[in-house]
Amino acid sequence: MNGTIAIIGTGRVGATVAYTLIIKNLFSRLILVDSNTERCEGEMRDLADALAFSETTHIVQGSIPDARAADIIIITAGHAQKDPGESRLELYEKNRTIIENIFKQLAPLSPETLVLVVTNPLDLMTLTALKSSGLPNTNVFGTGTWLDTQRLRRYLGYELDVAPESIDAFVIGEHGDHQCVAWSQAHAGGVSIKNLGIDQQTLDTIAQKTAVEVYSIIKLKCATFYGIAACAADICETIIFDQKRIIPVSCWNPELEICLSIPVVLGKKGIERHIIMQLSEKERTQLRTSAERLKKMIKRA
Repeated sequence: MNGTIAIIGTGRVGATVAYTLIIKNLFSRLILVDSNTERCEGEMRDLADALAFSETTHIVQGSIPDARAADIIIITAGHAQKDPGESRLELYEKNRTIIENIFKQLAPLSPETLVLVVTNPLDLMTLTALKSSGLPNTNVFGTGTWLDTQRLRRYLGYELDVAPESIDAFVIGEHGDHQCVAWSQAHAGGVSIKNLGIDQQTLDTIAQKTAVEVYSIIKLKCATFYGIAACAADICETIIFDQKRIIPVSCWNPELEICLSIPVVLGKKGIERHIIMQLSEKERTQLRTSAERLKKMIKRA
């Protein structure tokens, strides 16, 4: 990798991702792209001021074709979900065309390029990007349920009075209302979560709180961007330093024939392998249901 990252879409999420990458010193060159060129220039110049306090090299404004030079292309372009009343189908129909047009302008991409999708509805936009990019399945993935997983671990940490980093638990499936918590594989200190004195009702409450947290934040401040920006930057860090961490990202699942989140080993070449979790029958059913919901949404569009 030559240390170049491109962000396509410099709204609140894209700009915050850029700022987080600067603070974490994760690139030598950052390319910002947006159809609103004036806003993009403003964000570029504002972010450039932060370079004086960072070890990163420089930041430029570019066009979509300029993003071909990047090792990692982060897609944040698209309409944000206005409120809980706007359906995922409505958002999918609006953003699908945007993503398809971006990849028409990006073609041809190097087969080594990695694409990280942040735009919602995440799983369907990841699928759209995968189909439109011409890249291998290992190279295109979305932030998925990694942020949801961090929320889950935080809430479990509150309940158990331990650091979230000590908890090994995953949210999988759809990034959205019908996500699934893999409780059967959740542990803290090597002990099953279900053997640590938390009753099922409390676990269900934590799972529900995790799923709806985004709506709670949107209701209070109209948008979310800090958490997802930190999530995207964390995934970039994992790639750049070839950390081979296990992270639940949205990616192509050949068994379910859709993009949704499962734990994968992530490194400098993208997805190295899928982690096969020994889920309970109930969890497998939830995962299949999640996949079928996404497929139905595509058919209805």
